[in-house]
Amino acid sequence: MSLLPIALYWGFALTGLFSRKPILLWLFFVSLPFGSMVVVPTNLTMGLSLTPQSMTAMLIVVHELLLRRSGPGAFATLALRGSGLALFLFWIVGIVVTLFAPRLFAGLIEVVPMNATGLGFMNTAPLVQTKQNFSQLAYITVSIFAVFAFARIFCDGVRLQILTRGIMITGVIVIVTGLLDFATTYVPIGPLLQPFRTAEYAILDSVTIGNETKRVTGLMPEASSYGGLTLVVLSLLWFLRRAIPEAKMKRRADAIMAGLALMLVMSTSSAGYVGIAVLLTIIGLEWGVRAGRVERSGPTLRGIRGEFILALIGLGALATIVLAAPQMFDPIIERLNTLVFTKTESLSYLERSMWTRTSYEAGWSSYLIGVGLGSTRASNFAAALFGSAGLLGIMFYFGFVAQRLIQTIRSPDPVAQAVASALKWSFFPPFAVSLLVATTPDFGTIEALRWGILLALFLADRSRVPGIGEPHVASRRP
Repeated sequence: MSLLPIALYWGFALTGLFSRKPILLWLFFVSLPFGSMVVVPTNLTMGLSLTPQSMTAMLIVVHELLLRRSGPGAFATLALRGSGLALFLFWIVGIVVTLFAPRLFAGLIEVVPMNATGLGFMNTAPLVQTKQNFSQLAYITVSIFAVFAFARIFCDGVRLQILTRGIMITGVIVIVTGLLDFATTYVPIGPLLQPFRTAEYAILDSVTIGNETKRVTGLMPEASSYGGLTLVVLSLLWFLRRAIPEAKMKRRADAIMAGLALMLVMSTSSAGYVGIAVLLTIIGLEWGVRAGRVERSGPTLRGIRGEFILALIGLGALATIVLAAPQMFDPIIERLNTLVFTKTESLSYLERSMWTRTSYEAGWSSYLIGVGLGSTRASNFAAALFGSAGLLGIMFYFGFVAQRLIQTIRSPDPVAQAVASALKWSFFPPFAVSLLVATTPDFGTIEALRWGILLALFLADRSRVPGIGEPHVASRRP
């Protein structure tokens, strides 16, 4: 294992941890595409793979909770008030169920373990307590506390400008790493990428389909996770485009979105292709909602026209290519047929459906209590959540999500309004994909960023939350 990437990461991470500047926030955006890299050697973590994304989120939590004035008080207020209470209760339920359910139902309920190595195709095993229970509890703890940490960071309206730029940086890295991974088919640069593929879990970076077409994975563990990340960034950037004031920066965002769309297709992720269809549907719905406000807002009409013209240019270019060289699309049609339309006939689909069904049955067999975080593998976020944390867990989590999506943001700042709208609309495409491929109930740090910003924007009256309205220059060192 090369220690140079780890050393570079910790150099920036420790500098950011004790800095008054938002270095950790920038590091978080940079680290998102490095999902197959560990930042702590696995021989020191008993095989647990700590990725840059989760570790940076953890350091952000430490910084906001322990190294800023009124940190514990602000976190407690966020967690125990109406806006964050449901998420905090979800965490409590997760802890209790994970500590007791695997022992209470040991040997009585069949599950597909998170670490299913050697289990065999379409097989289950009796429920037992494993180290995955504690690792998944740790991951969800980081994600939940990251929501509160991001809420503190983005309470300052100035920080909203970092969001769009950070997502653009993430998009550029996603594109570059995807192109480098694709180039390994033709150029022997694979060894240069190996230092970034050090996680203990399976890394499927050499999978091909059909006529030996390489599935692009970037520096993520597999094509589906790369496609999922690409979809998240593409969705966020499309809707955040309206929060960008500079025309030059908008043009850069358009170029990045074009690159992301290309890489999403090259990932050959069936869930990613479904995500594209959902994204297009959501874009159409959002256009319709904004068109209904045209009478009250001239800028709204101009914004719709600009986006509509952009879409027409893209469709026009596509139509021109189809007319000039229709044979170019034969491989794409064949791939769609294999990955989407006949997907239900594949062994992968059958196995993943079995995982989901088994997790769902585990939730019912445990009397709606759940079998514990990390006890059961699924291929559906809702089924994983229900099987792991039971009825209470799924009610508290989706109750919190519904609050964030429904509650109105009444900020007089048009940028804040645009960001809030973008975060809400861009939630649906990746969520739809999570209902097809997500194996764990951990909603992840990217969603933590989404919910944290929405929570901060809703709590615009900062005087109601001690410590939320403090300037970031008030950071203190230990």
